[in-house]
Amino acid sequence: MEDLCDNLLDDILYRLPLKSVFTCKCISKRFNTFISDPGFESKLFLHNFCVFHCTKDCPNFYFKVPLYPPNSDKATESSVKLPRCFKVLAYCSGLLLLLPTEGVLVLNPVTKRHQIINIFHYDAIGLAVEPISSSLHCYKVVRICARDGDSYQFDIFSSDTMSWRRSSTKFTCMVMSNFNNDALPIYSHGTLHWIRKCNDILAFDIEKEEARIIELPLDLPLPFEYWTSWFGVVNGLLTLISTSSKEILVWILNDYKNVEWVLKTRITHIINSEWSIRIPIFYDGERLVLYQRNAGENGEFCMYDIAADKWRKIGIVWAILDNIRAFVPFVPSLAEIKTTTWPNVSTQVVQSIHRLSLLLGGGVTLKKDVLQLKWAKPNSYSKTYKKRRGEA
Repeated sequence: MEDLCDNLLDDILYRLPLKSVFTCKCISKRFNTFISDPGFESKLFLHNFCVFHCTKDCPNFYFKVPLYPPNSDKATESSVKLPRCFKVLAYCSGLLLLLPTEGVLVLNPVTKRHQIINIFHYDAIGLAVEPISSSLHCYKVVRICARDGDSYQFDIFSSDTMSWRRSSTKFTCMVMSNFNNDALPIYSHGTLHWIRKCNDILAFDIEKEEARIIELPLDLPLPFEYWTSWFGVVNGLLTLISTSSKEILVWILNDYKNVEWVLKTRITHIINSEWSIRIPIFYDGERLVLYQRNAGENGEFCMYDIAADKWRKIGIVWAILDNIRAFVPFVPSLAEIKTTTWPNVSTQVVQSIHRLSLLLGGGVTLKKDVLQLKWAKPNSYSKTYKKRRGEA
C-alpha cells in the first residue's frame, strides 16, 4: 500500500464511501497526510457532489443524480424511500433542513449528526451555515411570520445558544406576498434569500438583522416557476436561469448592493426543443444540467458544456419522477455540528436519517428501474435519442 503512486491512490479513494475514506487515515502516516491535505479533501467532496430530489406525487421517494462521472462505465443511480411526511425545507454547506414528524430537523447526512428543533407556525424558513473551524460548523435557522397583513417578523434559532429568539427587525412591505416554496431559500453574502410569489426576493442579513427587497431582472420571463427556472449561487453571485423551447437565459446579480443584474449567458442551441417540460437542475458557470420530459412520459438528463457549446445526454428517468419540488444541489461535508438530545425521537425519524446517510454518504443499493445514468463520451447518444433527432 505504501508503494502506491499518488494518482493510483486518488483513484482508489475516490471509489470509496466518504466515511470509509477518512477511516483510511488510520492505515499509516502517509495515508493520514494524504487524506488530510485540504486540496485532496476539496477534490473528494467535489467528486461526491450530486443533486437529489423528492417527488410530490410519490413523496416518500428520494433519488440522487451524481454530477461527476464515476470511475466505471456502469449505470450509476441511487434512491431511497422515506416517510411521506419528510420534506426538504432548505440546504446549506452540506447540511439539510428537513420537516420530519416533529419540529424541524437539521442534519448532516454524511455523519448522521442531527438536531431536532421545536417550531411553531411559519410562512417561510431558511438555513444559514458558517464554518467555525475545519471540523465544526455553526448554523442558524430563520423563521419568517407575516404580521398584521403588512410586515414580516423574524425569529432566529442559533446552534450557539440552542434556543430561539425574536429579532427586533419588523420589515414592512408595500406588497405582501406568499413565498415560492418550491424555490428553496439561498444563503449568500451572509444573507438568506427567499423568492416571493409576487416575483421578487426577500433578503435577510443574519448578522445585521436587516431585511430588504431585491427585484428580479426586468427582462426575466415571469412568473418565476420552478419547473422552468433555477435560483442559486454560482461563484459567490446570486444566479437566475429561465428556460423555454427557444433559449435558455442566465442572469447574475453582478452588483449586490445596488441590485444590478447582468445577462451572463444566452443559450440558443437547444437540445430536444420539443420537450414540454424543461427544468434546470444544476449550473456552475461551466456546465448546465436539464431534466426534460413531456407530461406523463419518461424524461432525460442532458448536460451542456458552455465553452464547447455542446450537449450530451447523461441519463433517462422514468415518469414516476415529477417536476414539482426543487432539485437540491448537495456538496457533502464531514464538519460536526452542535446538537442536544431530543427526547423520544421516533423510530421513523431514526430510520430516515440512516437512509438519507446511505443515499448521500455512499453505499446505497442501486435501483435500475427508476433512474439510469450513462456517462458516455460527448456526442455519443443512444439509438432512441438519435431516432428522436432524426439521426438514425
